[in-house]
Amino acid sequence: MDDLAPALQRLHLADAPSGGIDAILDQQRPRKRARRSPDQIRSSLEKDFLVPSTSFSTPWLDRLQQRWDCPTNHEELFELAPTQTRTIIRFTREGLEGRVTGYKEVTVPANSATAKNSTSILRKPANRADFVRGAAGFFPFAPGGLDAVEATAAAEEQLLLGSQANGTVKQSGLDKVINFGADGALLELPPGFARGLDLQKKTPSDQATAQEVETVLEEEPQDPMAANGDIVDEAKSVDDEEDEGEEEELDALLPVEFPALAARGQLGLSSNKRSGHEWAHMVDVNRPMPNFRDLVPEMAPEWPFEPDPFQKEAIYHLENGDSVFVAAHTSAGKTVVAEYAIALAAKHMTKAIYTSPIKALSNQKFRDFRQEFDDVGILTGDVQIRPEASCLIMTTEILRSMLYRGADIIRDVEFVIFDEVHYVNDLERGVVWEEVIIMLPEHVTLILLSATVPNTLEFASWVGRTKKKNIYVISTPKRPVPLEHYLWAGKEMYKIVNADKQFIEKGWKDANDVLSGKDKIKAAEEKQEAAAAAARGGGSQRGGRGQTQRGGPQRGGAQRGGAQQRGRGAPAQRGQGNIARTGRGGGRTTAAQDRNIWVHLIQHLRKEDLLPACIFVFSKKRCEENAEALSNLDYCTATEKSQIHMILEKSLARLKPDDRQLPQIRRLRELLSRGIAVHHGGMLPIVKECVEILFAKTLVKVLFATETFAMGLNLPTRTVVFSGYRKHDGRQFRDLLPGEYTQMAGRAGRRGLDPVGSVIIVAPGADEAPPAGRLRQMMLGDPTKLRSRRTSRRRASGSEPF
Repeated sequence: MDDLAPALQRLHLADAPSGGIDAILDQQRPRKRARRSPDQIRSSLEKDFLVPSTSFSTPWLDRLQQRWDCPTNHEELFELAPTQTRTIIRFTREGLEGRVTGYKEVTVPANSATAKNSTSILRKPANRADFVRGAAGFFPFAPGGLDAVEATAAAEEQLLLGSQANGTVKQSGLDKVINFGADGALLELPPGFARGLDLQKKTPSDQATAQEVETVLEEEPQDPMAANGDIVDEAKSVDDEEDEGEEEELDALLPVEFPALAARGQLGLSSNKRSGHEWAHMVDVNRPMPNFRDLVPEMAPEWPFEPDPFQKEAIYHLENGDSVFVAAHTSAGKTVVAEYAIALAAKHMTKAIYTSPIKALSNQKFRDFRQEFDDVGILTGDVQIRPEASCLIMTTEILRSMLYRGADIIRDVEFVIFDEVHYVNDLERGVVWEEVIIMLPEHVTLILLSATVPNTLEFASWVGRTKKKNIYVISTPKRPVPLEHYLWAGKEMYKIVNADKQFIEKGWKDANDVLSGKDKIKAAEEKQEAAAAAARGGGSQRGGRGQTQRGGPQRGGAQRGGAQQRGRGAPAQRGQGNIARTGRGGGRTTAAQDRNIWVHLIQHLRKEDLLPACIFVFSKKRCEENAEALSNLDYCTATEKSQIHMILEKSLARLKPDDRQLPQIRRLRELLSRGIAVHHGGMLPIVKECVEILFAKTLVKVLFATETFAMGLNLPTRTVVFSGYRKHDGRQFRDLLPGEYTQMAGRAGRRGLDPVGSVIIVAPGADEAPPAGRLRQMMLGDPTKLRSRRTSRRRASGSEPF
């Protein structure tokens, strides 16, 4: 049976026709292959059999795999990881070149400190997303110079290290509480103290003895009046030694009481005398520095000009790592000190923060510094550009928020530059500068830039005491471009203060006579006297003299005519004075009168080559109205018009097509094409930025601006014009303070371009000039002293206002 199937198959194949088999064989016949040469055959054989393969076939791989059984060691599961190193070796360096002079062992704090439980600068970094702005739940870094905060942080680290060394996690000293039933709880360890009370470690015998003593002390005699005499007699007969012994026994049983803290000094003494150390040092800028290049051989940035003496002093102290307070006039060169600090931070691979009082100044500094440095960023409430940059520009409120929210970027900051720090006198925002100075950590170097103020040393002493750092005061009263002050009366300028800061009484009297009309009265009187003298030569000398002296028609008529003329003009003049003092119109003819004033004034400035000019108006509405009053005037050439058009198109290209047709932008185009512009807080940010760019390029010839334009913007001009000398500060109308006037007038005079700067005051009323005493105080008076704007209560940190 096994051979039946093969036999049948052979039989079937034998009976089949041969033609079909041949066809099948022809179909299955392999294709004809090309004949290969010997070299090809040889290379194929070498490739298939002689060249090692990089991979094994599946059957070979199954045969080649082997596995070795290793003995299991379960003891490895119970081994402890090596402890973290608690100390490291650091170099001790000295000198500007960082020369290594020795070594020291430094303790490494525990890694359990995070942003949510520690104020240490060595705590663990937080998430990358919170690196710049911080988070609401983060602890701020420990402020530098505050002993109480630093002592608390050190105590926390010491307790944490001690608990880890013992292998147990103990409760924090601030959380240890002694409970006394329902009466409440008392802290066992006061903040900042290394040890305190511990009532739980007493032995039972000590507790029983203390209870007996408490019971005895609480007992009261049944008859106090009867026992009073016996108690007195017994007290007199007791020996002093026995009393001392009993007191010692009681002291040993009662809880430990620490002595009261003694006062450090008398309250009447000044802060400098109480501290016993002078933190602020006044630098003599008149002393030459012939060895400056030896002290600072390699400057961070090199300038094509030689720095001024006060700039050299600031650079030298910055290289030594000291804080500086630079007080100088506008356009004196304070920005050079800031630029050097930024370059020095980039050289040290750290960060520098530049703070300003307003966003407009931040935007302008961002444009300026971006041309000088490669790595510049800006942080404001509106925009955030390159927050990881080496130089960050922001407002002071942004920096305060970063400090309170514990942003990790503060670790990398080496310099903080406070521009326009004299705005600490601001009633509402001045406290921001104080809080930021107090909250900055110890490793940050302060650079304070301010206008000239009378109490620079006092303010610097407060900063030094607060931060426990030496700070060097560099103050220069010299202004590189002197100023001359004028009064505008009629159609002429009358000088009232010369370049040597001397008040000219004659100039003020001449301007007052023109404004009050006395010059016309004097001219009429002189003319009448001349006519009377000619009439006295005839026969009727007595009659002529009588007519002129007793109120004849000529002299009396002239006086009445002058009075009538002043009377008719009085309402309009009062309205004009109202505008300067209140910022509101006082009548229908006010706009026309203002137009005449500004047209004549600007034409005079153009004739005397005193353009460009910045006109300060203390009202947004009046800025717009004054600009519209010059609708028929054009101060730009064809080339300047082309440049203005190109800059505007490039700046506004980022806006949507519909936004480019906004009324404010359309009005701006028309004004700027004629060299006239407006700048105030009610304008769009991009519009204000365009105006600032064009004004910096001297393409804007006449600018009507509010006081915010004077807040540190580095946009000098040839002439500054005041539309009045009074303003509303939010509560009342008052005269301009000397510091405010100096800040705005300081825009006049471009260093290296103008030999002298011109400041013009337009009289607020057409009937008389401003009082000479007020002008003298405003122009030549001392600026307002820097005063603290914080509340009178002391903070928990122990800092005190200056």
